[in-house]
Amino acid sequence: MFRKILVVPVLLVALAGCGTSNTATTSGVDATTSSSPMSMGQAAGCPTVATTKFAKTRFVADAGLAFGSFHRYIYKPYKDGALKSGAPGQKKAIVKAAAAAVFTLNRLNAGRKLVSEDPTLCKTLKAPVDALSSMSSGMVGKLKGGNVDPGQLDSVSSAIDGIKTNASGSGMNIQDK
Repeated sequence: MFRKILVVPVLLVALAGCGTSNTATTSGVDATTSSSPMSMGQAAGCPTVATTKFAKTRFVADAGLAFGSFHRYIYKPYKDGALKSGAPGQKKAIVKAAAAAVFTLNRLNAGRKLVSEDPTLCKTLKAPVDALSSMSSGMVGKLKGGNVDPGQLDSVSSAIDGIKTNASGSGMNIQDK
């Protein structure tokens, strides 16, 4: 029975990795590695054309999942005091928070890749998403160890709010999912 429960998620992860490449090319040269000079306003390291289909839509979905899991399983329990030492159900809340932190970081990294593959996303969101990703990776390590850093959780929440504001300025509405 236990093997069946373990095999299903492993198969799902393996199948999710299968797929085709969505890299766009222009005149036979990969758009992300083009040696042409950057145009005015083009941020360093940003592509001139989208290299992935539906990058904005996929980013909004990944960000919504990441932000929703952070707010529901990490930030809200922290604000309610469930992660404090001696709180009833503290161990369960920390285990949920650690799992949510891993999921949040996974979706942030997926979104970060998409940001780098779309010119509009790259110009407006690359720096904030990179900063949030690095903050979140530190948070994951602490939560896995059972430690909660209130200042770090507040920083991550503020960074999320900033990304939502920047994205809405570009016409993307990120909702927690």
